[in-house]
Amino acid sequence: MTPISLKSFVARVATAAMLGMPVAALHIGGVDIANAQAILGPPVSKEVAVALLQEQQASQYAAQGRAAEAEALYKQSLDTVEHSLPGDPILAGSLNNVAQFYRTQNRFPEAAELYNRALVIYQASYGDNHTLTATVINNLAGTYLSEGKFDAAEPLYRRGLASSEKLLGPDHYAIAISLDWLAQTHFRQGRYADAESELKRGVAIAEKATGPDSRLVAKLLDHLISVDKALGRTQEATALTDRAQQIIAKLQQK
Repeated sequence: MTPISLKSFVARVATAAMLGMPVAALHIGGVDIANAQAILGPPVSKEVAVALLQEQQASQYAAQGRAAEAEALYKQSLDTVEHSLPGDPILAGSLNNVAQFYRTQNRFPEAAELYNRALVIYQASYGDNHTLTATVINNLAGTYLSEGKFDAAEPLYRRGLASSEKLLGPDHYAIAISLDWLAQTHFRQGRYADAESELKRGVAIAEKATGPDSRLVAKLLDHLISVDKALGRTQEATALTDRAQQIIAKLQQK
């Protein structure tokens, strides 16, 4: 695999983080994002280095459906990091990763507790306008959304959106994704006008950032169709459905 520069690696880490991806979900140039903080920051002890490797192994177990083994290894790794680096951003990264695991297991209260702990550390270390803080904000919001705690999810999604705009600019495709998350929250609250406004803005951003026939545009259109149907706008929903189907057809031909 062709090596990449440290600057390029950091840029890709930032983009992945803004999208709320699990930390172990991206592998670049032979380096896992789960170890990014340890690589980019001060050297860590041997115990912490081993714990981070255990965390990577736990992620692999989880991907293989070996949840019990993954959880045991995650807990062991987290105990080590917490004992060695209390209040450190590396601990916040580990808390986020274990929370991601619990979230995939639909264990939302446990996930939310760990996300909140990670958020406290990242806020103290970096403030809101940092990719790592924004990641946890979005992850926590998504957890509350999955639980149906819309009033808790909404302000977090707004914070995540504001951070993303400052970090990436208003026209980055990640902004369209953040708007979609916020729109989903409003849709499930029955706030269709808010959801429609956010989705339309998201579509406009996605069309410029990823092209008019991208999967992201099709996804946003699908959600906008749901809004139109909820508002009884049959004609508008049909027109958007036709456009979304045309996009999907083009993508399938590639």
